[in-house]
Amino acid sequence: MSVATHQVDIVKVQTPAQVKRFLALPYDIYRGQAAWAPPLRLERADQLDPKKNPAARDLDRQLFLAVCGGQDVGRIAAFTNPAHDKQHDTETAFFGYFDGIDNSDVLALLLDSAQNWAIAKGRTRLVGPAQWSVNEEVGLLVDGFDTPNVVLMSYGRPYYAPAVEAAGFTKAIDMLAFQANLNEGYPRPKMTRMMVDYAKRSEAITWRTLDAKDFDGEITRAMHIFNDAWSKNWGFLPFPDDAIQHLANEMKPLIAPDLFLMGYIDGDLAAYLCLLPDLNELAKGFDGKLLPFNWAKLIYRLKTQKAKQARIPLMGLRQKFHNTRKGLALIAALCEDSFEAARQAGFTHCELSWILEDNEGMISICKQASAKPYKTYRMYEKRIG
Repeated sequence: MSVATHQVDIVKVQTPAQVKRFLALPYDIYRGQAAWAPPLRLERADQLDPKKNPAARDLDRQLFLAVCGGQDVGRIAAFTNPAHDKQHDTETAFFGYFDGIDNSDVLALLLDSAQNWAIAKGRTRLVGPAQWSVNEEVGLLVDGFDTPNVVLMSYGRPYYAPAVEAAGFTKAIDMLAFQANLNEGYPRPKMTRMMVDYAKRSEAITWRTLDAKDFDGEITRAMHIFNDAWSKNWGFLPFPDDAIQHLANEMKPLIAPDLFLMGYIDGDLAAYLCLLPDLNELAKGFDGKLLPFNWAKLIYRLKTQKAKQARIPLMGLRQKFHNTRKGLALIAALCEDSFEAARQAGFTHCELSWILEDNEGMISICKQASAKPYKTYRMYEKRIG
């Protein structure tokens, strides 16, 4: 189908049938792309559903589809987030779920639709892409298209960034994903070895694995560290209690207790690190579908640890220990222990993501763990109205 010979219409998503089309679009347009790792459709539907995802509950939002010749060729969401308004400002609206075919007219119309919606809401700044907040998928992939997207990280095509920039958006900030080959990088840099040795010798520094019998409590404690550790980061929004419980429910089937570490300094809970298997890899060949038989396959793959790729999506150190010898040593020890446990479990690679480009402390930790930057995600912004 040639877009050049058909009119492109932008349709507001208003019915359940249109929501299904909105959710299905990336599976249709990316099918066959070698680096496209389809996420589970059920998880995507839950993320969109305000009844199931607390992060989507209070949004003012509008979903759009681009339709050409009777086919869906693009999608975008425009929204405002009351949590962002309270934490940061009331001038910003967001766009997200930005996917489309390789056609500049289609992509421009989608971005115009999000912008016009935001202007009608009285907003003067449009930022994206984001899927509800920085606590979910954010950023447009601008570098690293040759490797698959891991769990809860977005996919993108090389033609997206030029289209966004042609629409007048400029870079707000970049997020980096680092990749560690768990069987390489030895011996570790001298500084890393010194910090790990110091942590092991110090009576003030201890760490342990997750207490599975108190799973919800452990996740709550970890996310309270998260809310403290990252509170000064760009775009930060704290996890409220209902979102923490939702996260605990979602993560429970994926977490192995020996891959979730809790660290203490002078007896105070100070840090945590969570390493997860790449669910996208485990669901390879499913096209995002669990029915009718892929449920059993996924459970089997989870139990027998068939994934080689892991991801550290959550890690934090309380602010009062930032840039301290004890804090840095604890984080180094957590990384080394989690990597060793991951190797023993059969993982060969681990992505550490995402990390803001100006977070020198975390970037240094990644490099000391012999991880290398391999993907870049960009947040864009534009003054509107």
